[in-house]
Amino acid sequence: MSGSGEMAPAARQSRRRRVIICASFAVLVLLLLAAVAAIVLLAVLRPRDPTTELLSANATGAAPRVTFPTVSVQLNVTFLLVVRVRNPNPASFRYGEAATTLLYRGAPVGSAVVPAGPVPSRGTTTMRLGMMVQADKVVEAAGIGGLLGDVLAGEMEFEARTDVKGRVTFLGFVKRNAQGRSACRIAIGVPDVKVRRQECHNEARL
Repeated sequence: MSGSGEMAPAARQSRRRRVIICASFAVLVLLLLAAVAAIVLLAVLRPRDPTTELLSANATGAAPRVTFPTVSVQLNVTFLLVVRVRNPNPASFRYGEAATTLLYRGAPVGSAVVPAGPVPSRGTTTMRLGMMVQADKVVEAAGIGGLLGDVLAGEMEFEARTDVKGRVTFLGFVKRNAQGRSACRIAIGVPDVKVRRQECHNEARL
C-alpha cells in the first residue's frame, strides 16, 4: 500500500508536466499562427503604387509665327491627352482633382484639371485632357531667340506632368494615402503640328 501511495504523487507530477508541455506547445502554435496572419494582413493592406499611363497625345492648331519689324508671336496649339490611371490594389482607390501641367523648356505653359473620381479594385479609369498652350508663357520660357531656334529646327518639345493624389481604402475602414505621377515628353513638328514622338515614365509615392 505504501508503494502505491508513493507512486501517486509522481504520477500526478508527470501528468502536470505533460499538461504544461501541451499548453506551451499550443501557445507556441497560436503565436506562430498569429505571426503568419499578421504578415499576411500587412502584405494585403500595404498599398501598391497607382500608375498613370499616357494612352495617346494629339496636337491641333497652327504652328508658331514670329512677325517683324514689331516682334509678335502668334501661337495657337492645343494638346489633347488621354491618360489612364491603373489601381493594382485589391481595394478601391479614390483620387481628388487630378492635375496635368504642360511645360516648355521647364516652365509651365498650360494646365488641365480633372474632377475627383474613383478607380475600382484592380481596375482602371480614363481621363481626357485638353490643354491650350499659352503663347506669352512660351515666349517667357524660351525667349524670342530660343523659340526661333526651335521653329527653324522644325520641332518643339513639351513635357506633360500628371499628378494623381488619392486614398486606398481596405476593408472599408483602413485608409492609406497614395500618389501616382507620370512625366511625358511630347515633341511636335513645325509647321505640321503633329506629334512626332512621346516618351513617358511613372513614379509613385506612398
